[in-house]
Amino acid sequence: MVESGAAEAVEGPPVPGGAAAVATVVLPGDGAALVDVTGPADAVTGVPATPCTPFHLCSMAKTMAAVVVLRLAARGVLGLHDDVRTLVPVEVRGRTGPTLWQLLAHRGGVVDPPGSFEPTAGPVAATRDVVDGLTDAHPARVRVTHEPGSAFSYSDAGYCLVERAVEVATGEAFADVAHREVVVPLGLAATGYWGGEPAVDGPRHTVVDLLARDAASGHHADGTRVAGGRAHYAGLAASSLWSSPADVAVLLADLGRALAGDDGVLLDAAQGAVLRHDPDDVGAGPGTFLLGTDERPCVMTQGWGLGFQGQVRWYPREQGAVAVLVNCEPGVPQVESLVGMRPSQIAVAHGWA
Repeated sequence: MVESGAAEAVEGPPVPGGAAAVATVVLPGDGAALVDVTGPADAVTGVPATPCTPFHLCSMAKTMAAVVVLRLAARGVLGLHDDVRTLVPVEVRGRTGPTLWQLLAHRGGVVDPPGSFEPTAGPVAATRDVVDGLTDAHPARVRVTHEPGSAFSYSDAGYCLVERAVEVATGEAFADVAHREVVVPLGLAATGYWGGEPAVDGPRHTVVDLLARDAASGHHADGTRVAGGRAHYAGLAASSLWSSPADVAVLLADLGRALAGDDGVLLDAAQGAVLRHDPDDVGAGPGTFLLGTDERPCVMTQGWGLGFQGQVRWYPREQGAVAVLVNCEPGVPQVESLVGMRPSQIAVAHGWA
């Protein structure tokens, strides 16, 4: 159950420009999710954002990609710890190629070149072409330039390899697989990977129609709308997930159960532990960042793209969670903006941190 208009009354820095929407989702751990949305979905039209308005979650897409891979791996469709080259040809520096786990946890030895993955008006290039170096999104073929597992390097290109591995293993488009593995089981109404295409055929057509029609527009820090309303990024698994605050509440609750050591709809307790696995203590698991302490852990994912910013935090011990989404680009990292400061304040207010 989601209660609208009942989010915590916790202040934070204002939205730059004052003309964008702020969505706050709180799972207090002892009751229904609280969802509050204020401000316009589009500053030009003045149409208000609601709990059903899709926001661009940007790099929070990586967490969902990890969930998709874990679900497929559990059924033996692909191997989480197999060399990715069994599915996707990629040049490596040594004898060993990266595993899907290493790529999901940014330890696959893939380093994004400067100027890669710039926003476009969409539709975005196919990820197959990105991997093959045939697009402006990545200036050459995606390569493994460092020994897999040797260091942490945040990489969208690494997630492009993950996306292609899923497509090869299933014979389906990644966005369709994610729809079947995440959207359908949870009954989500306004969530999907979207690269800006106006329409698609198949099971995602209703979601894409809704996104193309009703998704929030992005805004600059001065409150002006992004050209064309929305920007898109090649590499769907890396940065092209859209979702409404109401759907985010459902996702928070279900993944929160797995992270807390219980079985959810999408993941069981063992798979939830994989999302928190950080063997070399770099502060990152597959599709997640790990904060806090072993006694009081916090699992975080966040995104920042042209016109949007957001952050999600789970507090497994307390079975609480919080998300803050804005359809503007504050111009500062999440830790300095409302989307990072408000979750911290809510956590303190609830005694989670």
